[in-house]
Amino acid sequence: MPVFNEEASIERVLAEWLPALREAVGVDLRVLAINDGSRDRTLEKLRAIERANPEVTVRDQANAGHGASCIAGYRLALSSGADWVLQIDSDGQCDPRYFAAFWEARRNAPVIFGYRVRRDDGWSRWAISRVVSLVSWLAAGIWVGDANVPYRLMRAAELSRAVEAMPADIQLANVLIALRLQRAPGIAWIPIRFRERHGGTPSIRAGSFAHQGRLLYRQLRAERRRVPT
Repeated sequence: MPVFNEEASIERVLAEWLPALREAVGVDLRVLAINDGSRDRTLEKLRAIERANPEVTVRDQANAGHGASCIAGYRLALSSGADWVLQIDSDGQCDPRYFAAFWEARRNAPVIFGYRVRRDDGWSRWAISRVVSLVSWLAAGIWVGDANVPYRLMRAAELSRAVEAMPADIQLANVLIALRLQRAPGIAWIPIRFRERHGGTPSIRAGSFAHQGRLLYRQLRAERRRVPT
């Protein structure tokens, strides 16, 4: 879980996710919260949650951006010996009521993503998601229906291969990971509703996606040359 300036939502998010994970998983689990240099009281609240819940581990780092935080979380989970890695965001938009279906689907699929059939955060965010998928297809020649969705469950072996040789300046890391996973072994999709944020404001502004989209296109073109489709 990458976290940046989520003091308004982080307590509620973990209060609803921890019981859902405990009930569905039934085995040892660890919640890794990657605090990406938050400038509000997020870290203070995370430390309190960590003290009260032995499953929660907080990693504090200098601000590096959402993509770098995701990659740091992936690698920390893998190095900790996880068999499966779930990624969610820390703003409350990922609804835990779908997780049981994800956990059940792992019996037949090594990679499971949510597909946001409904978004409560506005049409502009929906449009951005569709554009991201289109840009990814144009650049890499691989279609991923919801390439930037943050609700995803991945078997460690597949995730480990997907995070190899990541560009140092990647911002939309979720997209590149999704393309690599779609190429092999493939992604199983579960329809989800993406909620409104519990509070706060998005760390990635809608207006910044144009710049990030151009950067993503160049990086994905390089990826296509590295691993021809």
